[in-house]
Amino acid sequence: MNQELEEQEFEKYCLAEEAIKDILYMYYVCVDYRCLFSDFGTEDGKFDPFSYVDCTAESIGGEGLDINLLHEGAAIKMACYILQAWDQGGYPEVKTDMILNIQECLRQGRLDHLPQLREFIELALKSGIKAEEKSPEIYKEYVAGYFRRLIGKNT
Repeated sequence: MNQELEEQEFEKYCLAEEAIKDILYMYYVCVDYRCLFSDFGTEDGKFDPFSYVDCTAESIGGEGLDINLLHEGAAIKMACYILQAWDQGGYPEVKTDMILNIQECLRQGRLDHLPQLREFIELALKSGIKAEEKSPEIYKEYVAGYFRRLIGKNT
């Protein structure tokens, strides 16, 4: 592998590491709410969820990062964004780029490997109220569940 290609792979790996940091902070905020939240400021970080929702080790520059966390965290960010759009009152009339990208992601089957999160995102696109009701369940499974699994690995 030439040096330029190695540098590109390292850059992709560093970006994926930053995405994991953003996801962990976003999860930390969800813990405060005890559900998914709809009040994004900077809590969701700067990572692009569409880059990570179905990434592979090869696409992020190599092994060693938690691919599952990247997938689930990207989907959680999408879900929280939809909840925020409902709470701000413009959705479904106003279709932001993020909403359009989420819909396209669903059409392309990019969330099919995360069936429960895919179903939740589909529900959220249809009904903010029903999504708010189901949000604590998704929180327990994915956010709190991530920390439970992490602790379980290290006890």
